[in-house]
Amino acid sequence: MTIMQLRVLLALKEEGSFTEVGEKLGITQSAVSHALASFEKEIGITLFNRERRGVLLTEGGQRILEHVREIVSRAERIKEEASSLSGLKIGKIRVGTLQSAAIRIIPGVVGVMRQKYPGIEISVFEGTDQEVQDWIHAETVDVGILTAPCQNLETLPLITDRMFGVVPEGHPLAGQKMLTLEQLASGPIIRCLGNCGMIVASGFSKAGLSSSLKTIEARNISTVAAMVRSGAGSAILAGLALPLDRTGIRVIPIDPPLYREIVVAAPKFPSLSPAANVFVNVTREWVAGRFPDPA
Repeated sequence: MTIMQLRVLLALKEEGSFTEVGEKLGITQSAVSHALASFEKEIGITLFNRERRGVLLTEGGQRILEHVREIVSRAERIKEEASSLSGLKIGKIRVGTLQSAAIRIIPGVVGVMRQKYPGIEISVFEGTDQEVQDWIHAETVDVGILTAPCQNLETLPLITDRMFGVVPEGHPLAGQKMLTLEQLASGPIIRCLGNCGMIVASGFSKAGLSSSLKTIEARNISTVAAMVRSGAGSAILAGLALPLDRTGIRVIPIDPPLYREIVVAAPKFPSLSPAANVFVNVTREWVAGRFPDPA
């Protein structure tokens, strides 16, 4: 049993093709086939069924790969720890993040990481709050940047993000210096999915405005901005999520203010790899220097 064999197994589950696995790992297709066959012979069960369209994981293979993934992860941790002790920084970090953070935070953090720790590979996955939480629990990503609260995860604060009303240019409220929820409730509200949308819904509910409120839901921030520009309605967006192009819209603070808390989350911070710890520290430092507390 070798680490390369284990990497082949994980890659086969992800790619489902001997050819694609060979290209991904830089080995021949026959080497992939041999690695799988020899491993299956060693443990005495079939892990993948070979079919014309590729390979499919068996029930037994699914159970075995849970242990394989842990072993490969531990092997990577050993390399990272050794690198850290020798003063070098290598490793891999998978980050799940909200769209707004992917636009406003991740590029800057990755830029710093590339300069200071060029040996650390970073993969970024964008999704909703719930998706990011699910990815962390499933170990698809190592850490996440999302909106609090988070279920069964440890968190560290990043940003207190104030929310703003966004109305079309020429809207009757476009000239206001402050907006109330009562004013915004007079027309349709375009709401983002995720915890941010839930904060907005909770704000209207506490103000007793839910029963008469008309809402339109959208997944992407760019879609929300485009719909506001078209006159389909108004929106409430957090500061990080505000479009950089303000053409055709007006952004106005809300009174009383609404906030969301952006955090970095992980199953347990002490158990993170050295590379993941470096990413968390760099992220917190980078954010602290650029996003003062709006309160």
